[in-house]
Amino acid sequence: MIGVVYEVERYRSLLAKTVKDGDTVVEIGPHVGRSTDAYLAKAGRAILVDKGKDCVGALTEYAQRHEKVTYVCGDARGFGTLSLVRKHSPRCDVLAVDLGGGRFPDTVFKVWGTWSGVLQPRDSIIRCAGLAEFIRRAKVKDDTLPKAFKDDGWLSQYGRATPSKMRNQLEEFSHWVDIDRKPDTDFEG
Repeated sequence: MIGVVYEVERYRSLLAKTVKDGDTVVEIGPHVGRSTDAYLAKAGRAILVDKGKDCVGALTEYAQRHEKVTYVCGDARGFGTLSLVRKHSPRCDVLAVDLGGGRFPDTVFKVWGTWSGVLQPRDSIIRCAGLAEFIRRAKVKDDTLPKAFKDDGWLSQYGRATPSKMRNQLEEFSHWVDIDRKPDTDFEG
């Protein structure tokens, strides 16, 4: 299942309903952990990824308080961050992406597409107003696409590559922003 929502409470509710007992969850953009609170009791482990300056201290403390939580401080647009997460878990059951819920879906979709192609989740939940609106408005006009797919939480064609090939996709972000600027360096907390 790939779920797309905009409103933050719906995102948290869907995340709580989607996580099953013992699941490994990779959550990109947890801010200070309120969304994590919604599912943590059921999860086997949670790997939280965020680089926001207002989040670092809160998520470091959150991970210290919860044994099954690992915090990786880093930019989800960078391959280094994805590599750090893969050291903790090469796959996940649920991939949750909330980069602020904004109107512009390009970065959110690129991050989700790349990470889901590597981690191959059973379920994905994405919070993005622009992506949700696009899906509501779009009508697929290509009958060559299958009506159903065997892979539920990630796209069957996009991202089916080795992690080294995924690096090329992530490096495309450098055309828009400097993802390696200091002091926002990747670290594990």
